[in-house]
Formats: sequence, structure tokens, C-alpha cells
Amino acid sequence: MNQEIMLLIDKYLENITIKKNLSKNTFFSYKNDILQFVDYFNLSTIDDINLIKIEAYLDFLSSNYSESSHCRKLSSLKVFFNFLCEKNIIESNPLDSIRFPKLRRTIPKIISEKQIINLINLSYSDNSYKGLRLSLMLEIMYATGIRVSEMVSIKLGDLADDYTSVLILNKGKSQRIVPFISKVQIILKKFLDTSKFENKDKSIFLFPSNSKLGHITRNRFFQILKDLALKSGIDKKNLSPHKIRHSFASHLLDRGVDLRIIQESLGHKDISTTQIYTHIKTKKLRKILEEKHSLKKNIKKLIKI
Repeated sequence: MNQEIMLLIDKYLENITIKKNLSKNTFFSYKNDILQFVDYFNLSTIDDINLIKIEAYLDFLSSNYSESSHCRKLSSLKVFFNFLCEKNIIESNPLDSIRFPKLRRTIPKIISEKQIINLINLSYSDNSYKGLRLSLMLEIMYATGIRVSEMVSIKLGDLADDYTSVLILNKGKSQRIVPFISKVQIILKKFLDTSKFENKDKSIFLFPSNSKLGHITRNRFFQILKDLALKSGIDKKNLSPHKIRHSFASHLLDRGVDLRIIQESLGHKDISTTQIYTHIKTKKLRKILEEKHSLKKNIKKLIKI
């Protein structure tokens, strides 16, 4: 790759990281999206970019990626080109006239309260350290709705002294305090008393492991979750850490909890992201009305009239 282009990309990433306080994952997403574009055409200079190449790249994206990935990659490029415009390296942004594909907002899939409770109860049948660890992870996820990446990386120092809450680092490096219900507090204390014998290396993490990260990984938790799903009779395709998070939000909404409180626990920056769960409630209500509404019994009579 041309050294000049690589230098521009590095300067851009440095600039946007400072401005937006990007997480590691977001940083590498931006970088990979831009490098993919440069490598696709084997660009030797920024001046080689033209509308014909942009259109060819759009065809490539639409043929190989989902609408959401397509949009994300275009967005990464557009912000990069804006940076080049600001620095007077290019005269105009070649993506300004390009239409982004319309995103279809999908309704999150959830599992029922009964299924989750059965899952958690089944985890308690294993009284070993690992069994207790799984029970605690499930209890925390379903009681708080935090992301699986946030859950596995909880540090001991982030826990309140009385176990009533945990300090969570958000995607944008800001922080939020998430409260624990009494059931979580009880099993957390029990786990910490047990883990004193297991945590011989004095790890800073609540769920330590031998992974490079120093704590249990998201993938490992997902594997354990799939094994538990098989034992509980749930199709492993219908269960994931993210579905537990979705279920937490949806079940709270069903019980009348304010959307702002759910937003705070989930760590959503924008309330519009949390509002997707209202669509689940609306869909469920429509189904109930169609099946149970008293008018349904009188439809035939109404037709005759």
C-alpha cells in the first residue's frame, strides 16, 4: 500500500479517535473499512478515486454485504473523505451524491420469561465453581441487560462495596452505574466467597480466565450458554447473550417500566435505539387483540347484518 495513503489514514484515525473517543472495536472497524476500499482498487494515490470506481465499489458492497454492513462501510468512507476535504487534500467528497441503502429496522427476537427462568434454575443444579459462575453471569445479564462484553469484563474494583451496583464502561468510554437486585447481590457474595479459593492469581476481574484478555471471553460464554440451552430443551439457535439482553428490555417494558430507565440500564446513548422494544409490545398487543378480542366472536354476526 502507498505510504502516503497510509499516512493519511493514520492521521484521520488519530483525529477521529480524539474527537469521538472511539472504542477499540469501533476504531478497527473504521480502519478496516477504509483499508478494504484502498486494497480493492490497489490505490497508489488519493487522486485515483473517481465516480466510476465509487460506483463499482457500491456494486461490490451490495453484492457481498448486508444492508447494515453496506451502510456502515459507506459511512466510514464518507467521514474519511470529509476529513480529506477539511485538510484540502481533495476538493469534494465523492460520496456526497451517493444514496445509502435504506435500512429495514428489524424487531429484536426474544425468549419468554418462563424459558429464561428455567434456564437460570437449571444452571443452579451445578454447585461447582463453574456452575456458580454461570448462574451469576446469567443472573447479572437478565437483571441488568448489560452487554455481554460489559458483563465478562467486570472488574472487582467496579463492584460497590455492598454489592448493590456495578460501574460499567460504555462504548464511548463514558461510565454508568447499574444497580443489582437482591437476588444478584446474594449470589454475587456467594460466588466471591467461593472464588477466593479459585482466584489464586489475584486477578482484577470478576470472571478471570487464562485468555489473553485475562477474563472469560464472549465466545466462551456463548459456548457455555449453548450447552445449557441443549440441556433445557431450548434450540441453541434461539438463544444468545444478545437475546437475553433483548428479553430483559422487552419483559421490563411489558411490566410497565419507563423506557428511560431501560435506556439507562442498556447503555443506549439515544432513546430512539431503546424505542425498538415498543414495537415488540405493539406486535404482541396486536396478536392478543386478534386472538382474544370480544369482537372476534361477533364477526360472523356482523357479516350477516
